[in-house]
Amino acid sequence: MRSKLKWGDFVIIGVVLALAVAIAAVLALSVSGDQLYAEVWQDNELIERVELTESTDRTIDLDGHNVIVLSGRTARMQSADCRDQVCVRTGTLTHAGQVAVCLPNRVVLRLTGDTGEIDAIVS
Repeated sequence: MRSKLKWGDFVIIGVVLALAVAIAAVLALSVSGDQLYAEVWQDNELIERVELTESTDRTIDLDGHNVIVLSGRTARMQSADCRDQVCVRTGTLTHAGQVAVCLPNRVVLRLTGDTGEIDAIVS
């Protein structure tokens, strides 16, 4: 037995595809205007808050203890004089909510902003 697609089947397929494209376009446009900030904290005090844009190119040196590099819409702890280097091995931060922490030097690098992504759901 062979089933043949009829004219109405093509209409339904077309409507479903059009809805999928419309939803994808709305989601893509809502993410494009997001703001992202890098916050540098030391001893529970906000040292600096920098908006990350495509043209951001900045290095923050915290008295030689930690060096933070902000490049484009990313941030990373480039170097630290602590023994364990956990903050450096955290790598590049790219999304709001990501954090790199240097406990021995009491330095926190945190990305904040409204990215439209769901971070967590708590019930």
